[in-house]
Amino acid sequence: MDEFKFCPKCGAKVKATAKFCPKCGFAFAQFNGGAPEDNSNQSQPVNSGSSNGGSWFSNHHHRNWVIGGILGVILVIVAVTVASSIITSQQTQAKKDAMIQSSALKASAKKEKQAKLNKTEKHLSNEAVSVVTNMVQNDMDLDASCDDVTITSSYGDNQYGGYADVSNDDGDQTTVDVTVTNVKYEDTVSVEIDSDGTDKLNDTFYSYDDDDYDY
Repeated sequence: MDEFKFCPKCGAKVKATAKFCPKCGFAFAQFNGGAPEDNSNQSQPVNSGSSNGGSWFSNHHHRNWVIGGILGVILVIVAVTVASSIITSQQTQAKKDAMIQSSALKASAKKEKQAKLNKTEKHLSNEAVSVVTNMVQNDMDLDASCDDVTITSSYGDNQYGGYADVSNDDGDQTTVDVTVTNVKYEDTVSVEIDSDGTDKLNDTFYSYDDDDYDY
């Protein structure tokens, strides 16, 4: 049984496969079953174009994010490197300053210790002059006196080494080694002259006459 359709323009009954109305010549190509043909296929290129445009925008946007992320990481690395360099430089400078300060403190302490030692040695030298004179005149019975005592070294335990200059009114003079001990609990000094020094003094100076020397 043949299928028919009606012309939308004149209402004539025509075969379903007819492309034109035999009565009025209407073209059925723009209609589908008496209705306008579906133009969805014609709009697809537009939709396809729109879809491609959205995809390009999305890819471009994603690429910008990636580039921005890489630049951000580089900036962070540079910042960390610069900060680390600054911190290292500051730490190095702080160590140098600490070493300089420590050296200055050590030098100051050494200078203070040396000044204290010099003061002690000067005091002992002055005290030892009268002690040596007493030893020469009273213990050894010699006509001489001590002019000066010079401390040259420290032996520890409050003992110091040095020498004493001894002379008399006749111009005789000699120098002997002495050991000076700072006897703190007696607030005085003790002087020792070794046997070589004693012999040297006896050979240089003459003894007092018992009648002329008053002990």
